[in-house]
Amino acid sequence: MKRFVLAVLTASLGGMVPLLASADDAASIVRGGRLYDHWSRELKERPPAGLHPIFTARRNDMLAADSWRCKECHGWDYRGNHGIAGIRGRQDDTPAAIVAVLKDATHRYGELMGEQDLHDLANFVSHGQVDMQSVIAAARRSPAPAAAHEKYFVTICGGCHGPDGRKLREIAPLGETARQRPHEVLHVIFNGHPDRNMPALRALGAEFSARRLTCLQTLPGENLSASIVHGGRLYDDWQAEAGARRQSLPHPAYPASAHFAGDVALTWRCKECHGWDYRGKDGAYGGGRHATGTKGIRGVAGAAPARIAAILRDATHRFDAVLKERDLHDLANFVSLGQVDMDAAIDRASGRARGDAGRGAPYFGTICAACHGSQGQRIITTQPLGRVARANPWESLHKMMNGHPDEKMPALRELDLQLLIDVLTHLQGLPESRSLDADRR
Repeated sequence: MKRFVLAVLTASLGGMVPLLASADDAASIVRGGRLYDHWSRELKERPPAGLHPIFTARRNDMLAADSWRCKECHGWDYRGNHGIAGIRGRQDDTPAAIVAVLKDATHRYGELMGEQDLHDLANFVSHGQVDMQSVIAAARRSPAPAAAHEKYFVTICGGCHGPDGRKLREIAPLGETARQRPHEVLHVIFNGHPDRNMPALRALGAEFSARRLTCLQTLPGENLSASIVHGGRLYDDWQAEAGARRQSLPHPAYPASAHFAGDVALTWRCKECHGWDYRGKDGAYGGGRHATGTKGIRGVAGAAPARIAAILRDATHRFDAVLKERDLHDLANFVSLGQVDMDAAIDRASGRARGDAGRGAPYFGTICAACHGSQGQRIITTQPLGRVARANPWESLHKMMNGHPDEKMPALRELDLQLLIDVLTHLQGLPESRSLDADRR
């Protein structure tokens, strides 16, 4: 390949990013940066099944696969993580010396990567590290407003990420990520994403990349309410909500002896194991045809969404294989922040809602009746609402709060919860049998 010099630094940031001597070196360094991020994804290889030996005990917020990522031990700023030393002291070491370290008994990458992979990773460690703090601080001190650099984002990045940075469901909104994890975002700007068609902008220099970061930090972030209700619909039926292909085999954690083990799609629905009241074997679904003996999700209500997302990816749940990153995040937000105490809303023994039917009636008549009809029977593809509300009031309340998967039913979560309970109480008074003319008006 023809070799040529790439000038990558502006005078104001001299020394913060090493000069790339040739196109070959540049390609090796950015590939090494992607390997540092997630080598198994970049190589399309599976990491070892167990936790990396350097971690003596599994952490609640760490998957075994993540423990084998370089960034997990050494950090996005390269200064260390989890009490483990960083790689800043290895700058300017020879790549051969770094390859020897990668193969040693501590790292154990010699049998996991090829020689070229190890060479690229060593090139990144030796020549590709950035003084993250200095680069970010210099960009913050710049008198140029972030909006002045928006044109670069909407042209270089907007085609994939959208003009507001929220188009891709494979990742969190860019604005949110750039504000919360700036070192990670800057690393990705320099080196690209592992195994994805994202351009690496290292050759444009540190100042250019840092200004991209400050521009990203002005983009809108996550709408938490929208995330929670979307997560509630995923909990109901993620295959319908996400437009995903129906699974061909039962979920591996669904008991083979349970009543619906033969209904493959049903075994993958969160509600089927954990119940519409979120209490699993300890709630209303502890018995009957839908009982699976699985514990509920009430115990992780209020837990960090990142911890819940890690559980969704674990060997029991395996949802990282079927859901996109944003969907996992939304589902985790629902589990953490979207559950309600169903026992406070509905008497478990009788199934009666603890509300005022008279107070709920006018709200149903205005908000819901346009689609469902005044008697709850207009939609012929569903059972009459009166029958559903009495047979499964927990499902009814869940759907009132979060909407139906992949349908345009409004999610009423932001209304007063007691008002929704009152509407549910009204529904339980509607007729269970369908009348031919009941909902013509």
